[in-house]
Amino acid sequence: KIILITSLAGIAASFVFSALGVYWGSLAVLFISRAIAGFMDGSEAVAQAAIADLSEAGDKARNMGFATFAGTIGFIIGPMVGGFLAEPALTGKYHYEIPFVLSLILTVVNIVVLNAFFPKEIITANTAPIKTSYISLLSKGFSFCFDKRIRRLSFLLFVLQGCLAAFFQLSTLSLVEKFHYSSGEVGLFTTFLGAVFSGGIFFVIHVLLSRISHLTLLKSGIGLIAIAIISALYFHQSPLMAWISVIPLMLGIAMMYNVLLAFVSNAVSDDEQGEAMGSGTALKALGWLSSSLLVGLLYPHLVVILIVLLMVVLSSLIVAFKIKG
Repeated sequence: KIILITSLAGIAASFVFSALGVYWGSLAVLFISRAIAGFMDGSEAVAQAAIADLSEAGDKARNMGFATFAGTIGFIIGPMVGGFLAEPALTGKYHYEIPFVLSLILTVVNIVVLNAFFPKEIITANTAPIKTSYISLLSKGFSFCFDKRIRRLSFLLFVLQGCLAAFFQLSTLSLVEKFHYSSGEVGLFTTFLGAVFSGGIFFVIHVLLSRISHLTLLKSGIGLIAIAIISALYFHQSPLMAWISVIPLMLGIAMMYNVLLAFVSNAVSDDEQGEAMGSGTALKALGWLSSSLLVGLLYPHLVVILIVLLMVVLSSLIVAFKIKG
């Protein structure tokens, strides 16, 4: 509870810095705000570990899927509302700081609700936290990814996050720079992206998980991501690249994400759930960092970036066929 509240407080502070950075026109303050938000995003692993602990082995993917589905509701509504609030139609001119102010208010409400309804942990002699250095924690978070029990799964999580990050950055950059989308139109596209993902999660939870093996879902998801990249190569000169390619991409990620987390959770002991979920968060950060570097170095050469991504995805498909269900 303390970790989650602290993380939310840090995220609230990041929104304050974001609003101030936009208002002052300071890129440095914006970078600081994003750094704070990224640092506090590690609380996601705490929530995932709690879900894993409270779930039976066969229900982990389903329960994590419900949590992911709930998160995508905000991903659908947020960009649409944020894009509208920033538009001149509301205040007469662009005010990009207003969406951050609204996000700050919602985060404070979240802190109040969490404090009121989330139960306090009961720490016994057997579950008392062990003191360790921050360097050791950081090192362990990444080194755990290379544990022989989950290293193939870790690679697939890295590829999933990298593809998501690269597509999101490529899509929004192209729509703004090449096709002159406004903030509201970009918000609409991001809402569409979230809607496809939530629809995929809902379909996976209620239909596919009870009919198809987790391993088949995993391989099929990778195949859909490959199809997304191929379609992006075909439509790379058109705004349709973003709208069409994102459909198989988000469906593929919806099929892969919670199944991968369930595989990771099942591969480790009960005492290692927090470390396992933490390694997943570390891989998420590494995937977004790597894709940002890739896009930053090679943009606007979309074809080159997409070919690199396709090669990585095909290699991940080979890895998936070596995993035993």
